[in-house]
Amino acid sequence: MIDYSATQTLIEAMVSERIVPGVNYAFIRGKQTFTSTIGFASIYPQVTQLSPFAEYDLASLTKVLATENILLKLYDQGKINFTDPLDKFIPEFKDPRVRLFHLLTHTSGIRGWIPHRDQLSHDKLINAIISLPVTNEFTSKMRYADTNFILLGLVVKNIFRQPVQQVAMREVFKPMGLTQTSFTPKKEHCIPTALVNGNVLQGIAHDPKARQLGFDCGSAGLFSSMNDLIKISKGYLGLDKRILPFSQNLVSELFDNKNARALKPRSWGWDLRFDPRHRYPIILHTGFTGTMMILDRIKQSGLILLTNRVHPTGHNLAFLAIREKIIQSFLRENDN
Repeated sequence: MIDYSATQTLIEAMVSERIVPGVNYAFIRGKQTFTSTIGFASIYPQVTQLSPFAEYDLASLTKVLATENILLKLYDQGKINFTDPLDKFIPEFKDPRVRLFHLLTHTSGIRGWIPHRDQLSHDKLINAIISLPVTNEFTSKMRYADTNFILLGLVVKNIFRQPVQQVAMREVFKPMGLTQTSFTPKKEHCIPTALVNGNVLQGIAHDPKARQLGFDCGSAGLFSSMNDLIKISKGYLGLDKRILPFSQNLVSELFDNKNARALKPRSWGWDLRFDPRHRYPIILHTGFTGTMMILDRIKQSGLILLTNRVHPTGHNLAFLAIREKIIQSFLRENDN
């Protein structure tokens, strides 16, 4: 029996306390799935009702659901190794120390200021990212950064000679039979996000880098629905052993810390939390727009949370505080 009542109360309080306009959420526990939809899709410029079939801007969930899954498929087929150096695929990148796994675990140390970043053209932004230096944080600090997955998207482009988002549709999402997951959704199916330059974004990526880079963006830009995310989640949980485009043996490797003991725990792409009692890893990823997936393969359980917390304004720090409470509550109730 699914019983995450305390977590459910926290989720629904986000709507009643007007922290988010509305929320779609789902709990998975073995063969049982509970879904709920409450609140509104938008509150500006008018109030509109929220549908359980709405498509959300997933923001950084793009990293693990699209870009990483292409690379995992290649890895599973023996076509790449995560110890391969980045400059094997991007010769313009000048530091031979950086390997693909450094990007996947956010330990590359690549960082630096890009002047007027949001005003740069597609080509200038890519050149600026490739030219960023490797700092003294290399392998000594886990610093989450979009840059790592933008570079991984360029690795995919080098291999397939096509932009990463087009490759993801062909190699990942279409073989999975997903019908509400794409980078080019119909506007009317999508939840509005932030007000930008006087217009509310709807069906257009909230992340400015995703808008600049278009199909070459490996860090953001994906849209999906609760139904499709439940299907994907069942693949990670081992409830559907065929839906993901790589082996279940490889899926099980995601539920493991890939970082050195002194660093913040991280799997390939995914953040990690730990079961309160038995301390085994549980994978987690969030998106800036207000999306989240947390998945426990041992208990075959999970929580999917979809909101547009950036609507109509983009900061909303209250959401971040309650999201952490939701995560902690889920971990506690999941242990029962």
